[in-house]
Amino acid sequence: MPPVKINIFCVIIDDLGHNRAAAAPFLELDQPVALAFLPMRPHSRELAREAHETGKTVLLHLPMEPVGYPTVDPGKGAILVSFLPDEIERTITNDLEEFPFAAGINNHMGSKATSGERTMLAVLNVIKKKGLFFIDSRTSADTVAYKLAKGMKMSTGERDVFLDNERTPEDIDIQAGKLLDRAEERGWAIGIGHPYPETADALRRLAEEARRRGIRWGTVEEVLARADSGN
Repeated sequence: MPPVKINIFCVIIDDLGHNRAAAAPFLELDQPVALAFLPMRPHSRELAREAHETGKTVLLHLPMEPVGYPTVDPGKGAILVSFLPDEIERTITNDLEEFPFAAGINNHMGSKATSGERTMLAVLNVIKKKGLFFIDSRTSADTVAYKLAKGMKMSTGERDVFLDNERTPEDIDIQAGKLLDRAEERGWAIGIGHPYPETADALRRLAEEARRRGIRWGTVEEVLARADSGN
């Protein structure tokens, strides 16, 4: 008999690097949560190294121009839509110098940048050249990032569920349930959360619920391998 396919999901925690205490619960989590670090923040470099040393997948959480810029500021190391391809490559290369062990990149903000084909093609060309995967955080319904990355035959995925837009335990648990439902429907799913204490607590409950439902919490790389295979 063919082996039974186990449904799988992963979780990425964004916006890390500002605060050691906020990151600590996620570094200590037994499950293979992936950690996405903003460049040029006070604790990004040291926390990312600790995460790597404990076996966690590390991502560069790449700041990108949002709608409303400059009033809405993505912060240091950001990709702006006015950048030429060489400026984009230089910015991503500089950001990655803090994280030489990063396995991939996902976007921070970027509702404007990810909606622009010219900007995203330049960004994805750099990411592909560096041999990294790309996760579209889907901060805009108009994003073209995932579609372009798929067309470029990159290892790529897109966020299915934001876990903690609302920070109450009840709301996060509802979103976590949607993540598991998506994994059952399609075979795999990607969730994104943030370094809140409520989210750390909810991830422990998520681990138990996933075990009860027979769904495996995997690494981002494992989920992308499933997505890329179409199985």
